[in-house]
Amino acid sequence: MTTAALKNPFTPEQMKELERWTKEYPYPIMGLLEALRSVQHWHLCVTPDDEAVVAGIFKTTRMRVHELVTFFPMFTQTPTGRRRLGVCHGLSCAMAGAKDVCKTLEKRLGVEEGETTKDGEFSWEELECIGACDYAPAIQVNDELQGKATAEKLDAVLE
Repeated sequence: MTTAALKNPFTPEQMKELERWTKEYPYPIMGLLEALRSVQHWHLCVTPDDEAVVAGIFKTTRMRVHELVTFFPMFTQTPTGRRRLGVCHGLSCAMAGAKDVCKTLEKRLGVEEGETTKDGEFSWEELECIGACDYAPAIQVNDELQGKATAEKLDAVLE
């Protein structure tokens, strides 16, 4: 299937950015992960149509793109909230109270892990170790470390 036969899910500006990623590195395919990060940011997920168009831009197969989307946890196939919260549950974070942070998020947001609030603003998930043991229990928003998940930090993130 060619990209011309698909309904293009990207704006002209987004297409330019995706194409720009083919020129950022010595080999075009090296920009594929960054391009997929852009798609996740724009659409809050990476759909099969997104995969097909990106595969065409990077002159690779849709299966290769799909393998990346399903391997890396930063990509989702169903929409997340505009603010995607991640709670590390690695050993240090688990011992420092990550489970309590998850219970707090579930109660305050009214959704379970992996679900999105009705307004589409928030979703949350447990993460494998994010390497922020000195901030245990660590929390991130849209892949950006926010630090230790104190009550005050959670209040600020949820405002």
